[in-house]
Amino acid sequence: MTDFLKPSDQQAIFGQFPRELPILPLRNTVAFPFSILPLVIGLPRSIRLIEETVAGDRLVGLVASKDGSIEDPRPGQIHEIGTLARISRMTQGSEQGYNIVVQGLERFRVTHFTTQEPYLRAWCELAPDALEPGVEVDALTIGLRELAKEVVSLSPQLPDEVTGFLEQVKEPRYLTYLVAANAGLSTEEGQEILAADGLRGKLRMLIAFLARQKEILKLGQKIKSEAKEEMDKAQREYFLRQQLKA
Repeated sequence: MTDFLKPSDQQAIFGQFPRELPILPLRNTVAFPFSILPLVIGLPRSIRLIEETVAGDRLVGLVASKDGSIEDPRPGQIHEIGTLARISRMTQGSEQGYNIVVQGLERFRVTHFTTQEPYLRAWCELAPDALEPGVEVDALTIGLRELAKEVVSLSPQLPDEVTGFLEQVKEPRYLTYLVAANAGLSTEEGQEILAADGLRGKLRMLIAFLARQKEILKLGQKIKSEAKEEMDKAQREYFLRQQLKA
């Protein structure tokens, strides 16, 4: 399960937020605010970006590529909405690359690119979600939490401790990104949730996705149970035939 940075740990960073950011395109991955994400850096231009960023303020813009098959995407090939992140750890990887850990801080929007060499840099602005407080958001938050707990209970690969952790998360936005980062979303689904400006819309999209996941898991369990019953029946019949032969 993805670790998370507490929202209260971010506040000091925003006063120092640079309008121009180094942009690190992500292939087949979406970074969310609050999440802690490991990344492998191997491209020469990305390696230089990381080295220079770590030597500076450690802030980087993480933006998903529109086409994960493109190794080195350029402007127009990456999304405009991404996540401002801080590089918290960097270690030497295989050959000349690095393994890094980044902490998602806040949504941002690329307004325009300022340079492509030696790596992408862009003029950016923070784009916090519209929180839309009210009874509907409260109800959607409760619904998302309960549905997430049901999916966890149906997923044998997830530890039971996850349910307790979900119970502790009360802040709607934090819960939304916690679930989004761990729900197994496709890149397109994750980007759609990140790009939605209102919290209400994000909650509705996640609830729809988890409701489908719940039905798939329940159907999978039913198929597995029926298959086991058929195998048990066939085994019993085999032993009975062997006894009759004897």
